[in-house]
Amino acid sequence: MTTHIPLIKGTRFCHINRPEWGIGQLLEDGNSETLHLFFENKGEINMAGSASDKLMAVTGANALSTLLDNLYLPGPGKSRPMVTISQAKLRLQERFPGGLHGPKMKGLERDYKDAMRNLTLQWYIHPDLGAMLQNGLHAGVVELAHRLVKLSTNNFPSHFEKMAFGNGIKNHTRQREFAEAFCAWVLPEKATQFAFEAFANELDHLGAAKWPILTVYRFLLHPQTDVLIKPENLRNAAEVARFEINYRSELNWTTYHSVVAFYQHIRTAIADLDPKDNIDVQNFIWCIDPDQYPA
Repeated sequence: MTTHIPLIKGTRFCHINRPEWGIGQLLEDGNSETLHLFFENKGEINMAGSASDKLMAVTGANALSTLLDNLYLPGPGKSRPMVTISQAKLRLQERFPGGLHGPKMKGLERDYKDAMRNLTLQWYIHPDLGAMLQNGLHAGVVELAHRLVKLSTNNFPSHFEKMAFGNGIKNHTRQREFAEAFCAWVLPEKATQFAFEAFANELDHLGAAKWPILTVYRFLLHPQTDVLIKPENLRNAAEVARFEINYRSELNWTTYHSVVAFYQHIRTAIADLDPKDNIDVQNFIWCIDPDQYPA
């Protein structure tokens, strides 16, 4: 049901003449002179208060919006212009003919991740890894955990992150604790805050508490639900998409949980591109970031 909009901060609405703008929201109480608004597919705008008759309030299911629920609004002059999903789709088609499943995307972004995923599935088979832990083969579990970081390609994690992890392993004295935390984090289908924090703590003991290292395992093992956090690219993309990911450099559950929501938002928004998993979503996120693949 739609009704004429009350000029109250937080009210959601649609523009009668601009349905392509999607759902909008009042950012502050309106008045007869100015309305400060944000639309999903348009961004921030100011409208004359006299134009309020062009807005219709939306409620219930019609008002649902993951982006508006997680809206990021940078201060004036502190952010680059918003990139809408429609604009990012055009950028994808310009730089990657054929889209997510075209030959250029496969060659540059998808194939090497699929190859890493296949190796990861072999190394971290649930019965084998679980049996190693149960039989007290903690050093073997640690070596397997190191294998993915050591042999990863395409700056995935970076050279310096690999070095930090490797140096930490050399003098490691917490093999049992690491092995238990590692298995509890990577093996279950669903990530939990307890397992996240336990593994983050072990990476901290190694001097390697970095987002790409923590997230790469589950991203490859559980690509339907989990995410890769490459901080610079992800922060850029979330900023221009105006999605709040609550980023902090130290490993924390709030940031991780917010990034999962960002991936879910993007995956829903690009359903027409047929993303088969979050690896495709991550590849699309690269196309949102203005610093990647410049024209």
